[in-house]
Amino acid sequence: MRGIRQLFVNRVFLRIAGLMIGGVLIYASLDKILHPDRFADVVHEYGMLPLLAVNSFALAMPWVEMTTGIVLIIGVWRRAAGLLAAALSAAFMIAISQAQLRGLQIECGCFTVSGMSATEASWSLFGRDALLLLGSVLIWRRG
Repeated sequence: MRGIRQLFVNRVFLRIAGLMIGGVLIYASLDKILHPDRFADVVHEYGMLPLLAVNSFALAMPWVEMTTGIVLIIGVWRRAAGLLAAALSAAFMIAISQAQLRGLQIECGCFTVSGMSATEASWSLFGRDALLLLGSVLIWRRG
């Protein structure tokens, strides 16, 4: 157990985690930035935001993902970026879990929203986001 704890506070491990999470966030933002109209449709399908907020959210959120990813890769403001990445991961987990619990069969909107890959929101995606949350929290707590 002590070895695992030492791994999670190791600077090299945290740097690699930042690079990986940053890359995931940047990749996830690209198609959303290119297709904000389709991303707005995906956001609306989750049924979590008032209709008036959907377009603003769909325009802003991918840029938050992109910026957070860039900051994690560059390695500046790591604690702030880790906290923001953790918040994004938690929000994604909430969205996916409420869709699953309500029985919605909708596109997750995770990496592509342009119709090329219709990945449904699922518990396996929830698990992937839980791993991103863990890594993000480690970066936030240990910087």
